[in-house]
Amino acid sequence: MTLQTGHNHQAAFTALQERLASPLDGSPHPRTVLVLPSFTLDPAGMAKIPGVMHYEERLLSFLHLLRAQDRRLVYVTSTPIPPIAVDYALGLVRSLPAWHARRRLTLVDCADASPRPLTRKILARPDVVERLRRAVGDPRDACILAFNGSPHERELALRLGMPLFACGPDLAHLGSKSGAREVFAEAGVPSPAGFGHLRDEDDLVKALAALRARAPASTRAMIKVNDGFGAGGNALFDFRGAPAAGGLETWIRAALPRRVTFATAPESWERYRARFAEMGGVVEEFVEGADSRSPSAQVSVAPTGEARVLSTQDQFFVGAGRQTYAGCTAPAHEDHRRDVHGLALRTGRALARKGMVGIASVDFVSALVGGVRRLFAAEINLRMGGGTAPRMFLEGVADARLDEETGSFRTPDGRPLCYLATDRLESEAYRDLTPERVLDTAYRGGLLYDERAGSGAVFHMLGALPGFGKMGAVVVDRTTAAAHDRYRAVVAALDAAAARPPGQAAG
Repeated sequence: MTLQTGHNHQAAFTALQERLASPLDGSPHPRTVLVLPSFTLDPAGMAKIPGVMHYEERLLSFLHLLRAQDRRLVYVTSTPIPPIAVDYALGLVRSLPAWHARRRLTLVDCADASPRPLTRKILARPDVVERLRRAVGDPRDACILAFNGSPHERELALRLGMPLFACGPDLAHLGSKSGAREVFAEAGVPSPAGFGHLRDEDDLVKALAALRARAPASTRAMIKVNDGFGAGGNALFDFRGAPAAGGLETWIRAALPRRVTFATAPESWERYRARFAEMGGVVEEFVEGADSRSPSAQVSVAPTGEARVLSTQDQFFVGAGRQTYAGCTAPAHEDHRRDVHGLALRTGRALARKGMVGIASVDFVSALVGGVRRLFAAEINLRMGGGTAPRMFLEGVADARLDEETGSFRTPDGRPLCYLATDRLESEAYRDLTPERVLDTAYRGGLLYDERAGSGAVFHMLGALPGFGKMGAVVVDRTTAAAHDRYRAVVAALDAAAARPPGQAAG
């Protein structure tokens, strides 16, 4: 498969985008939304995520778009989604008759479990493209709601004659690690000291030496490849033992192979060095301080150019250097919530001025430095992030929106809600659990989300259970502390269910 490129191709896409309407603004238009949950990202980073294909199920969180009574959704995946997962997700949406919504939902799959990104599978299958075209109907009142926008998503949009609600590939450089530093500078958003647009190992050595000279007390530096996915392109360099004066670059060059710790395994300096030379990257100060946190925000930019913050959250990480995303609590902690909201909005507006549309995430680092809490913008992801699906599930089950005055999520009657979300609710023992057993266990334990109580657990990625022993969960409650307690109860109940033979009821 060869993608079309060139000025005429981009001009045709630009013309197509002129009729784009946001599917998230509450309007009944576009009447048809094609949900495209393709992770069209760095293959090296994607290969490190167990069960990554099942992440396609996360965008069932957008089923609340069917609240618009005449709207139709076409949802395409690599392989069929388990029917119980679809029925369950439809039943979650508040004030939406599932029988009515189900007849306005069309599921299409490629019957292809290969590791290629979904959009590439679709483009290689003219029969699937035609099925999508027939399912969509009139493309003039439709759009593609995509996880991210690459040249492949642009190609699919052109083949279907449908505009794309995602950042176009011509602006992808804004989401690179070097490009993000430029956007932050333009928006007046603080970011860690560092250097971007590094091309190879020589640039990397010089940048590390310059960073060390600027901050001699620093013990570590962050290295990132420009287009790495998640933490897949991140590494930490340890300065301890470096000479105080003279020979610093020589010492760094010799130390790199043994003093780099990779955020995700397996990795080696030789492979990483080759990726850095291919993509380029940045070197940044590793922000260290007491009570270090990793807040983030989701922003949405409409075709009108209006930017708004969808959510703030505090992320939690696992792995080397705590760099691998494992989940979040939302909204972000009150001691930095408003600052995160304000800086993310400034970033979103800067992106809007450059023509970006769709959903993006802005990641920050927060720490007490010299007794003062400092907040630095770390990167921009021009795609849906780990916080997107939980935020959309919350809107679906509770019709909760972000109150811009307080930064809290509130239901229509004013109740505040919080949640804990993870894509990594996993255990080897969970391979023996079916989606039915998970939902039955949670139901019997009074742990499923209850609209009347405004609390409980929402499960997703249930298709990953048999092969990978993992799933996702969004646990909603009135406070973050209560959500943590409820999450622990969910894990205990699932662990107990996994320890019982199938068919044996809880004692």
